[in-house]
Amino acid sequence: MVGAADGEPPTPAPNGYEPTHGFPRFPMSAPSDRSLPSSQQLGLWGFGGLLVLAVVFYVWWGLTYRVWIDNGVYAVVITMLLFGLAGLWLFWPTPETPPSA
Repeated sequence: MVGAADGEPPTPAPNGYEPTHGFPRFPMSAPSDRSLPSSQQLGLWGFGGLLVLAVVFYVWWGLTYRVWIDNGVYAVVITMLLFGLAGLWLFWPTPETPPSA
């Protein structure tokens, strides 16, 4: 805090950061009004992207090597699909249930 004397409330530093032992700690206020995505949103996008990646990988492999029946590709795609589905199932928001009367 800058210029805090006895009995005066501390004032924030001009740059908006509170210095701690010479290093800025955290911003006193958010510098922009954009909000960061929550971990739930990141999880949904990540696991949804895993589903899309599995389908794109299978189509790419089939078009590139002209092989649509391959146990190795099935193992990779099924693993990505199952992790994607399980992650979406875990991160999907649960709807609020109305209270029963």
